[in-house]
Amino acid sequence: MPDSPEKPDPFKPAMPSIPGVGGEPAPPPGRNLWPTFVILAGLALAGVAGWMLLRKPQTPAASPEPSVSEATAPAASPPAAPSSGSAKENPDGSVDVASVEDLAKPWSAQKFHFRNRLTGASHPAMVVRLPTGAPGDSASYWAFSLQAPFGRCELDYATDLAKLSSEYGYPARHPMVVDACNGTVYDPLTLGNVGEAWVRGEIVQGSGIRPPLSIEVRVERGRVIATRME
Repeated sequence: MPDSPEKPDPFKPAMPSIPGVGGEPAPPPGRNLWPTFVILAGLALAGVAGWMLLRKPQTPAASPEPSVSEATAPAASPPAAPSSGSAKENPDGSVDVASVEDLAKPWSAQKFHFRNRLTGASHPAMVVRLPTGAPGDSASYWAFSLQAPFGRCELDYATDLAKLSSEYGYPARHPMVVDACNGTVYDPLTLGNVGEAWVRGEIVQGSGIRPPLSIEVRVERGRVIATRME
């Protein structure tokens, strides 16, 4: 007996036959080349960017500024050699040595001659502008006889610190007064004791007897005046 056709189930209606839906799977489409194209395009762009960077001129990096400790500071110039200037003896025996402008720089110096009232002898002398005090203050200047105390040599104002070290063996940090005959070094910034008095120009090295003979000075109307020798 022939098989009877299967009765349709009212609760499961037959699905319409739509090509590609249901049934056998559709044959795979052709190979998708889009991802490969994207990768190749990215590599090409990267190559172009690298080539442009290589062609771009490189700006050399600026060298860093040297620090203060590394920089070489210019050497300070030594004080000018003392000159004779135009010192003038006054009727009262005092000597108009120089103007305060002539001695404006610390350690500047001026030579002059001073006549000792007691002996009548004329002494080569010098006034030095000390690095302390105001220009109008008499304590800012040191005047002294260049005749070595109890000696025959003339004292020298030494501003070359290297020479002080090499010839006198003294490591000075500022100009000194020296006696070339016996190697004595006098310090303009310190006081030495003479009997009951303190006199500028203490002996810091050598066989000298005492500091140089000091000459009193005053500042009057912008002029440095030498008035009296000790």
